[in-house]
Amino acid sequence: MVSVLENSNNKLRPDISFYGFRGGPGGISLTLISLMNEMACLGYRIHLLLHNTRVPEKKYVHPSIRTVKLPDGGLIKRARHLSYYIKESQPKAMISVREPGNRAITLAKTFYKARSKVVFRVGMPLTTALKRRALVKRMLRAASIRYCYTRADMIIANHVNVAEDIAHNTGIPIENIPVIPNGTVSAFLYEQAKANPEHPWLNRKEAPVVLGIGRLARQKDFTTLIRAFCELKKKINARLLILGEGKERISLAALIDQLGLTGSVDLYGHTDNPYAFLARADLFVLSSVWEGLPNALIEAMALGISCVATDCRSGPREILENGKYGHLVPVGDHRTMADAMYRALLQPLDPDFIRSGASRYEAGLCARRYLEALDLV
Repeated sequence: MVSVLENSNNKLRPDISFYGFRGGPGGISLTLISLMNEMACLGYRIHLLLHNTRVPEKKYVHPSIRTVKLPDGGLIKRARHLSYYIKESQPKAMISVREPGNRAITLAKTFYKARSKVVFRVGMPLTTALKRRALVKRMLRAASIRYCYTRADMIIANHVNVAEDIAHNTGIPIENIPVIPNGTVSAFLYEQAKANPEHPWLNRKEAPVVLGIGRLARQKDFTTLIRAFCELKKKINARLLILGEGKERISLAALIDQLGLTGSVDLYGHTDNPYAFLARADLFVLSSVWEGLPNALIEAMALGISCVATDCRSGPREILENGKYGHLVPVGDHRTMADAMYRALLQPLDPDFIRSGASRYEAGLCARRYLEALDLV
């Protein structure tokens, strides 16, 4: 029923098992790996549960973390095998990190009587996900969310706006939802940032390089960033490098061609190490329409890079402390964004000052807050 894959011969009862992991490394997956690694460094026994997700490379995962492969299948099959795992391993706490995992773990707890403290870790406003669905599907998903969330032992949000949204959608009192930010800043980030990004614009820098990171999707609104960059180019010679892949590649490439930016904008695609690029950029821009708590913005600050971000819900205003550590601009306003980009390149903040703003998001600090919330300290 349960297959042990990696990393440890530790057969003792796990302190915490993480479930619902979506393939990595990259984005939120690396943030969760950093959280698990910090807990393991503190001596806690950690299990990482996977269905069909590829196993993260060993170099990313602390050697004491035990990776467990569960049989894949539909919701009922996943819940059944999850209940087998819980009954056999008896983790003190189960942390589910994504909505599909929330449903499976609720089913395992409700119908298969699996007994462990069940915790949902929520990193994005529920309303955002619900709004993108047709009416009937939205109503069904909203009912499913209320059912699952009210049966969890604890909900942890990564931002106060996310916590407020959970309370609004589920009826759970806001005071019962701890807020613990992403443990984004880790030794792994700094180590990866030392690598050579192997891009001519960064290795033989002839002009300032503006960097955007994320899926080529509506949420990230790279259309506004590209239009802002077009305005910026009227004032200074610069380059725009966008890391990420997605459904909007064709439309973004067409826009770049339409604006005559083919030689100045590179839709680079996916990379396993965005930190090497980020460490050598002159400016990072977050152009998102919405976020939960944007890791890339925190990572840019941790590396001392000047930042411009949309004042979207949620995260950027808190991370930049109302503009103290970088420029905030309205969502979808490419002209204001271009002006902010110009000012950030012309008069950059001191890198050490920018780094100081990211200290709240250190992985070790956030891991200890999780352990305190779970009464495992």
